[in-house]
Amino acid sequence: MMTAEIVLLGKIVKTVGLKGEVKLLPGPDFWPGTLGVDGLGLVSPKGVRRQVRIDRKRPKGNTFVIKLSGVDTIDEAEHCVGSTLEVSMDQIDEASAPDRLLPFQVIGAEVRLPDGEVVGTVTDMLLGPGQDCLIVERDAEQLIIPNVPEVVVNVDIEKKIIEIDPPEGLLDLRW
Repeated sequence: MMTAEIVLLGKIVKTVGLKGEVKLLPGPDFWPGTLGVDGLGLVSPKGVRRQVRIDRKRPKGNTFVIKLSGVDTIDEAEHCVGSTLEVSMDQIDEASAPDRLLPFQVIGAEVRLPDGEVVGTVTDMLLGPGQDCLIVERDAEQLIIPNVPEVVVNVDIEKKIIEIDPPEGLLDLRW
């Protein structure tokens, strides 16, 4: 039996108000659709995990203010500070799936050219305001591959294979 992948969504960084709301600082694998999923995991700094549901949410700058079910006072909310919020991928349906590639989906993927030649392996992902970039390790060097449809032509998340058709010279650039 395979265990579903657990994705770290972010960290509870502070309380908000007096009625049990907390501020969630999203991590790089966060996407807003997860905030409506039942059965999110809240993991305390000591590693104790419990299932939670988000009753209310609202964006606040680059964070989210969330109200966890059963957390109704500032004292209860203070116990959540420092905890991380995670989701099991078997909880994600089509409606709550990410609308773009996220690091957890592509790190470790093999990058290939259309003829099947292996370029390297994705080791990281830069999330940018204009476009995201894949960091690909090749022969102990790092390449930056823009994650745009003109370059990344096919992504098989299940098989962890990404096909790229880079313009001339792109693979000669090093980070």
